[in-house]
Amino acid sequence: MSFIKKTNGKFTTEDKVKMFQQMGSVGAVLALLFVILIETGVAGQYEGLADMGLTAMIVVLAVSLAGSMYFKGKLK
Repeated sequence: MSFIKKTNGKFTTEDKVKMFQQMGSVGAVLALLFVILIETGVAGQYEGLADMGLTAMIVVLAVSLAGSMYFKGKLK
């Protein structure tokens, strides 16, 4: 079930804000999982790969924050 209302094939500004917020939420959960894997030692020999995943999720969080703030500014 989609929460986005596409009118005329275009996303509204509110839809874009929702998408960026959802992307940030998913990125935060994945970052938390990577931290848990690294800190508990479960990652084992794949600790470098988990570290790269954590770095990628930090970038995703930064992009989602910037995008959300940009489109929230357009709402006003």
